[in-house]
Amino acid sequence: MDWRFAFEVGSTLCVQVTVVIAATFLLQRLTDDARSACRLSTAGFLCVIGLVAAAFALPHRRLLHFPTGMSREAILGFSVWQGRIAMVLAAVWAAGVLASLFRRMTNCIRLLRFLRKACRQIDATAMLARSEITSQPPDGLSILISDLAPGPFCWQLHRPVIVLPSFLLDEEQATLKHVLLHELEHLRTQHPMQHFLQGVCSTLFWFHPLVWSAASNAELIREYLCDEAAARTAGKFGDYLRTLARVAECCSSVPRSDAPQGTLAFGNHPSALVQRSKRLVKAASHQAQPSKWHSTAALSALLICTAMVQQLWLPTNAMASQRSDWSPWPAWTANALHQFDVNVRDFERFEERVQMHELLQSTN
Repeated sequence: MDWRFAFEVGSTLCVQVTVVIAATFLLQRLTDDARSACRLSTAGFLCVIGLVAAAFALPHRRLLHFPTGMSREAILGFSVWQGRIAMVLAAVWAAGVLASLFRRMTNCIRLLRFLRKACRQIDATAMLARSEITSQPPDGLSILISDLAPGPFCWQLHRPVIVLPSFLLDEEQATLKHVLLHELEHLRTQHPMQHFLQGVCSTLFWFHPLVWSAASNAELIREYLCDEAAARTAGKFGDYLRTLARVAECCSSVPRSDAPQGTLAFGNHPSALVQRSKRLVKAASHQAQPSKWHSTAALSALLICTAMVQQLWLPTNAMASQRSDWSPWPAWTANALHQFDVNVRDFERFEERVQMHELLQSTN
């Protein structure tokens, strides 16, 4: 991949990701259902990862070509400066990705150390029985207690883990039950995996404000979903609202720690708790079951939108061939296909060199 093609890929991906996230936000507003919105968020992150993979592994259509009519000197100057700008942007992007990876790895190591040194394991089956939770817990569930945890949270790498602050053991049974139901719903609905996908997108597009907005929105929607599931299972939304307020009050009295970074925390941010409370009040007054057709239609619309926007590529490469509506296959996938005697078009690099040579000759 040369720098002009890299610039075309990078700029186009930014546009494609923007459209997909905007479509996800719009469809979430139309469905107005926490479970459906959560699925849309996950599908949106998967679509973003799919767009990245398709951009680097597959050819793409060129519905629009680079504007013709420019002088040879202008095309040559544009190509040279585009390559230089692409190199600088690639260096900045790589530095941001490395910084993000380092921060996530540091948080993971800090969390593992916290779980090992500051938590003690208790009998999960006995704890669930004490809380009168009869549903089957996830396989291999561990429940830990810690005096240093600022709030309840769950996490999963290879085994699901719920961490409870020790002050919760002194609370009423209903409070403990609500918290456990909330955390169990996180684990049952594979929210740790969704959180991982969100992290991948946030790392790749660390510079994109809409990706960070989508990540914040996804975290809030997951809390909506678990709040509603826990409140409905417990039977009374009012009692669950009191649990939210009680946990927030207790969390604010505990010194904050960096341990829950990168986890699914129960939540002790005042702004999020206010939004969750409003959502619970709304859910309590509208108990009608959401339509599955609406959810399926919204998901299908997002996938169709992604497939269509994948065909939208910005014509920024002045050296791109004007004789084909398709780009060449990227070198790595073309070489892989050649190993299986599948010949695909990968000759544009030669054509670019010829064009650049002709431009240089004509300007001398």
